[in-house]
Amino acid sequence: MHLKTPQFDKYPGAELMPGYRLVQLLGRGGFGEVWRCEAPGGLQKAVKFVSGGGEQFRQELGAFEEVKGIRHPYLLMLERVELLNGELVMVMELADCQIYDRFKTCQAKGLQGIPRDELLGYLEEAAEALDMMSSRHGLQHLDVKPENLFLVSDHMKVGDYGLVRRRIPKKGSAEQAHGFTPRYSSPEVLNGWIDTRSDQYSLALVYFELLTGKFPYLEQSVEQVMSQHLNAAPNLAALPRRDRESVGRALAKDPVERYPTCTAFVRAIRAASGLVDESEEGEDVIAEELLEITPAPEPALNTSTLPNRGPRSVKEALAPTCQTPSPVAPPNPLRRKPDRKATPQEAPPEKKFDPVVNLDLLHGLKDDSAQRATMTQIEFISELLTAAQKQVPFLHELSAYPEDSLTCSFLCTLPAALVPFKLRLVAERWGFLLNADDPKRFVMRKERGRTSRSDPRPTALEVIVYRPLPSSAEYIVIGTWTGAMDAEGLPRAQEELTGLMEQLRGDLQNLEERRRHPRYPFDAPVLVFPQYSDGVVDQPIPGVCRDICQGGVRFLASKPVRTDRAYIEFKGIESVLRVAILVKLARTTYEADGALTVARFRM
Repeated sequence: MHLKTPQFDKYPGAELMPGYRLVQLLGRGGFGEVWRCEAPGGLQKAVKFVSGGGEQFRQELGAFEEVKGIRHPYLLMLERVELLNGELVMVMELADCQIYDRFKTCQAKGLQGIPRDELLGYLEEAAEALDMMSSRHGLQHLDVKPENLFLVSDHMKVGDYGLVRRRIPKKGSAEQAHGFTPRYSSPEVLNGWIDTRSDQYSLALVYFELLTGKFPYLEQSVEQVMSQHLNAAPNLAALPRRDRESVGRALAKDPVERYPTCTAFVRAIRAASGLVDESEEGEDVIAEELLEITPAPEPALNTSTLPNRGPRSVKEALAPTCQTPSPVAPPNPLRRKPDRKATPQEAPPEKKFDPVVNLDLLHGLKDDSAQRATMTQIEFISELLTAAQKQVPFLHELSAYPEDSLTCSFLCTLPAALVPFKLRLVAERWGFLLNADDPKRFVMRKERGRTSRSDPRPTALEVIVYRPLPSSAEYIVIGTWTGAMDAEGLPRAQEELTGLMEQLRGDLQNLEERRRHPRYPFDAPVLVFPQYSDGVVDQPIPGVCRDICQGGVRFLASKPVRTDRAYIEFKGIESVLRVAILVKLARTTYEADGALTVARFRM
C-alpha cells in the first residue's frame, strides 16, 4: 500500500530546507503558494510551492526542465528546485513588486494607467526576454500577464514559468497545449496549438490594459472572453489613435499577420510617437454594433415555429444565380471632395437619397437614364442573401428531411475548441450517441425501436448540427427521425427532440446576440463609395465582405470610411450588376489588414 507523504507545514519561521526560513505568505492560488523566504546569508528570496501529483505539478516540473539553463537580465532568476515532501519547491529571485502594483499606484493618483513612455520602457525589456526565449530556445512563455511581470530596481523581469512550452504546430491537439489564462491567451492557444508569436498577443493585451485601465474584449464570463479572443475584433477605441494600428496588428487572430517578434511590436509603438497631435487623441464614440454579441439570459427555443419545413429564408433563397465578375469603371478624375476647411455656412436641409442607385451615377454620369436603378432595395438585399446562402455548403441538404422535422438556427458564442465537448455532454445527457467524424456536421442518434403498429421497422431519433466554418456565422440544427412514426409516436418524438435542441442551443449560445435576422458568411469583393451629407460621393475604397444579414453587412476595407453613409457595390454578383446600395455606417474597428466596418441598410 502506498502512503502519501504529508506536505510541508508552512508558517512564518518554518525552515523548509537547511538555511531557508519562511518569512511571509505573498500569495496563494488553486495549485500552490508563494512565500517570502530568508536564504543563507540573510538574502531575501521568493519560494513557490506546487502541490504534487496533479497535472499542474507535472506541467511545472516539465517547464522547469525547459528553462533551468536559460539566463537573461530580464528574466526572474530561478535558483533552486527541489522535491520536498511531495511538493515541488522553487526558490527564485525576489522582486520589488508586480507591474500590476505599479498600475494600481498610478490609478490611485488619478491616472488611467501607467504613463506611456514609462510603460514602453518596461515592455521593451520584457519583449527582449521573450524574444530570446523564442529565438534561441524555441519556447513560448504562454502566461504573459501583469501578475507575472515583475519590477526589480525599476526594470522589468518576466517570471513564473509554469506554462512554458515549445511550439506546437497547427495540427496539434488541445490536449497538447493544456494550461492557459483565458483572459490573456491567444486564439491559437485556445484552439490547441502554439506559434512563435503567441506571447506577442498576450503582451499587446498587457500594454492595452496597463495604459488605459480597460480591456479590448467583453469580460462578463470566461466563456465570453474566450469567444471574443477567437471570433471578435478587439475594441481599440480606448487607445490613443497612434497606437491602434500597432496593437491591432499584434492582436491579429492569425499569428502570421502579427509582427515577427515582440520587440518589433514595441518598436512599432515607439515609432508612432509624435506622429499624431495629442489634441486629436481621445476616446471615439462607438455606435451600437448591428451584429454585436451582448450578454442576456439563456435563450429558449422558439417552439411556436416548430415543426416546420426548415428555415424559410434558406429554402426560398436557393434559386440559381450566375457569378459573373462585373467590370470596374475607372474613377472619374473630375470628381472631388468638397473643401471641408472652408468657412462654415448654414447647413442646408438633409437630402434624401435613393437607397439603390445605378453605378453610372456614382461614376459621374449625369444622364437622366442613369438616375434610377431598376430594382428596389428589398430586391437588392434578397439577391445578396441568395448569393451568400449559396456559399454555405450544407443548406441544399435541408430539403431531404421530413416536412415535420424541427429546425432552429443561432450564432454559437462558445470557443470553437469547446463545441465538440459541449455536444458530447448534451448527447450523453439525453442518451444519444454522437458522431463527430465530420467537423462541419455532427450527428446525434438514438434508437427508439418500433413506434408504429402497422410498420415493424425500428425508428431512430436524430439531431444534426451543421457547424459553419468560419464559426462566426449561423449554426443550423435539424431534429428528425428515420423509420415509420404513427400518430401517437410522432408527438412524443417531437417533444424529446424539442427538449434536446432547446438545451443544445442554450449550451452553445450562452450569450444572446443582438440581431433579428440570420447572419451568413459572404466572401465577395466590394467597392465602398463614401457619401457626404451634401450628396458628394468620394473615390471608392476597395474591400471584401465578411458576412451579411437582412439588416446589414460587415466588410473589411483597405482604409477607414470617414463618412457616416456610403454606397456599396458588390462585385461578381450578376444579379446586382451595375447598381449599389446605400448603407449607414455603425461602427469601425481596426485589424492588421484594414478597417472592419458594420453598416446597416437604410430601410
